[in-house]
This record gives sequence, C-alpha cells and structure tokens, in this order.
Amino acid sequence: MAPAPEPAERLNLLVLGVDQAESFVGNTDVIMIVSIDPASGTIFVLSLPRDLCLGACDGHASRINEVYKRQGIEALKQTLRYVTGLRIDHWMLVNFHGVEAIINQLGGVRVWSNREFDERFIYLETDEEIRLILDEGWNTLNGREAVAYGRSRKYDSGGDFARICRQQQVVRGLREQSLSPALIVNAPSLLASLSGAFKTDFPIASVPALGNLLLAIPQERINSWAVHARGQELMVWEQGLDGANLLRPDLHAIRDFVQDSLIESTRAHLDDQGNPTFVRDNCEDYFP
Repeated sequence: MAPAPEPAERLNLLVLGVDQAESFVGNTDVIMIVSIDPASGTIFVLSLPRDLCLGACDGHASRINEVYKRQGIEALKQTLRYVTGLRIDHWMLVNFHGVEAIINQLGGVRVWSNREFDERFIYLETDEEIRLILDEGWNTLNGREAVAYGRSRKYDSGGDFARICRQQQVVRGLREQSLSPALIVNAPSLLASLSGAFKTDFPIASVPALGNLLLAIPQERINSWAVHARGQELMVWEQGLDGANLLRPDLHAIRDFVQDSLIESTRAHLDDQGNPTFVRDNCEDYFP
C-alpha cells in the first residue's frame, strides 16, 4: 500500500526521546511526528508506541524503538514513512538531560493532571529515583519533574499509552510556555546556548520563521493522537521469543487511521454554543 500524497506545504517534524540521561545513542522510547499545516492553521501530533514491532516480530530487536540505535536516523525515517504513510522532513533528538535543560531554560512547563499523581521514575543508568507528587488540576513542572511525568509508567494502570498521553501534554505545554515574539526573535541564540541538549537537522536560521508559524496557530488547534491498541484494530499484543512485549501492527489499518486522523485534525466542529472547536486527542481511554 503506497503512502497517500501529502500537501507540499505541510511540515512534518520527527521528535525522538532517547532512553539515556546524557548519550544520544540508545532506544527511542519517545517517537512523535509533529505535522504542521499552515493552510488550515492546525498542528497534528502523532505518537507511536515503542513496542510496535516490524518484520518477524520475534523479540526486542524487532521493536520500532531499536531502529535508530541499530540502523540510524535515515532508516527510522523510512520505517516511519512505511508504517504511517507520513514523510519526515526534519528530525530532533533529545535525551533526559536535554529535555530537562530545555524546559528549565524556558522557565518550566504547565500540565493539567486529571487526578492526584504520585509516581516514581528511576534513571536506570544511576538508579536515582524521583518521586513526583501532583495535585489534581494545573501544575507547573521543572525539567526534572517533567521528565518524570512523561516517562513514569510502572505505577500507572494505563502503562505505555498513558505515558504517551502525558508526553503529549508536555509538548503542548511547551508550545504554550515557549512561544512569544521576544523569544522567537532570540531563538537562534537560545538554541546555541542549548546546543548540547539536542541534535537536529532543522536549519537554525529557519527557527524564527517556524516559531512565527507556531505562534499563529491557537493552542486549541493542536491535535494529539496516539496509535494505540485499545478500542482500535490497529495492533495486537504478543510476547517475543526473548520475552519482549510486542505490538504486532496491522499496517493497512494504521495508515488508514493516520490519514483519517490527519484529515479530522483540520476540521472545526461546533460546541453547544455554536463556537468552532477541534478534537484534541484520543487519550480518553487512558485519562477517563
């Protein structure tokens, strides 16, 4: 099945989070495609689970989060094109400490917790444990707290998919926190000061233009979707020969889901008062 054509003006950015504190070499446990459509003034964020497997689906080596570590960024871009039907224009790679540095530089990030949150996250490299306690409602997180919020899963019944939804919350919060005309003007120098926190092939000189584009898109027009296994015939759970948890995908169904969700993200619906509104995400199964 060939990927459906996309409008040339749509910009697709691949955001990857590596499961290492400082290194840029590791498993990409965070996989997001941020698709920006200037024509409709919308942003579509698509997250894929790290356990999605390819080929024989027989163990850890077949999981999508190992493609970058084993084969490099170009192979992962091609893999994501094959799985989702979306081309990748540019990529950005961050690790734990990189995320912390970026968020701290921006003064933190606000997230909405739909419940009291009391969970733990362990840095596997150092066995350092972080406990994060949040009240229900709005909370402002520093860099380390945001990493814990977006990475913890062992104490959450929603598992990896609830974690994906929290990661999307952080991304939406960063957009709200970081975009201002003054910050956009100073973006190149800010990014230069954070050069060790991330890697990207996006031209730094083009960042102000991208920032102005993002600033023009209202927060309510950012749509975040996860490819998940609950309530959808997209993937089935399996166990690999080495004991790995795997999600065997129905690629035709996933591509159709992505295309339908992409189109849906550009459409405004009306609320009870007749005002236009957008579908924000499909996380209701994990944040009821």
